[in-house]
Amino acid sequence: MRDNAGGAFTIDFMAGYGIFIVLLAIVMYYAVSTVSGAFTWSYAIELRPMAEEVGDLLATSPGSPPGWHMSPALARGAALIGLSDGRPCILSEEKVYALGFFNDSELFRHLGLDGSEQYYGVRIEVSANDGSVRVASGYIVDNGTMDVCKCTRIIAIRDAEGDEKGGTLVIYLWRKYAGTTATDR
Repeated sequence: MRDNAGGAFTIDFMAGYGIFIVLLAIVMYYAVSTVSGAFTWSYAIELRPMAEEVGDLLATSPGSPPGWHMSPALARGAALIGLSDGRPCILSEEKVYALGFFNDSELFRHLGLDGSEQYYGVRIEVSANDGSVRVASGYIVDNGTMDVCKCTRIIAIRDAEGDEKGGTLVIYLWRKYAGTTATDR
C-alpha cells in the first residue's frame, strides 16, 4: 500500500509542478511584454519633438534653395528640402514628386537629421484626399520596426495650374538600431 500512495503523490506533485511552471511562464511573458511596450512607447515619445520639427520644416519651408526640385542635381545640392510653395501648409505638387530624387540616406541628410548622434530612420508620405497624389519616400517601416513616432499634418497640395486639394503629410521617425548592439550596425 505504501508504494501506491507514494506513486500517487509523485504523479500529483508532477502535475501540480507542471501547472505551476506553465502559469509562471505565462506571467513572465505578459510581464516582459508590458515592460517592453512601456519602453517602446517612451522611446517613441522622445522622438516626437524631432518628428514635429521635420513636419514643420516640410510644411512651412520652401527649402534652400527654393528651386531645389527643378532637377535631381539641384535637389542633391540643396542645403534643406521643404515642400511648401511659400505659404505655410500649402505644398507644391512638383516638390512632393521631387521627393523621389532622394534615396533613403540622402533624404535623411537633406532634412537636417544627419548631424545627430543617433541613427534614425525616416519615411515621408504625402497624399491628397481625392487620391490624385500619393508619394512615399524614405525607409520602409516594416512589422519589426520598434519605437516609431508618427507625426501627421493636414495640408493642401497646389498643382501646376494653381488648383489646391486637401491632403495629409505623414512623417515616421524611429531609431534604426534600437535594441541592437553596435556590431549589428
